[in-house]
Amino acid sequence: MLKMAEGKVVYITEVPKADEIRLLENEPDIMNVQQVAQLPGVAPATIRREIQRGSLECIHVGKSVRITKIALLRYVEEQN
Repeated sequence: MLKMAEGKVVYITEVPKADEIRLLENEPDIMNVQQVAQLPGVAPATIRREIQRGSLECIHVGKSVRITKIALLRYVEEQN
């Protein structure tokens, strides 16, 4: 089942729960490695390592790496 959100097609399973949205409501929808690393207080190298392992999904924009809130929430959920 699909749902339209901000002009993009998103699978219903990808839509975060209300509690998860509030967890990061003051953060941008797409963040760079440094921003993501600041949230749990880890080094940016840790975030890059998780991306290289395939544990944390990212988007490459040229040479830049971006992580969405949804990808970060999935990563956290998988670690539990």
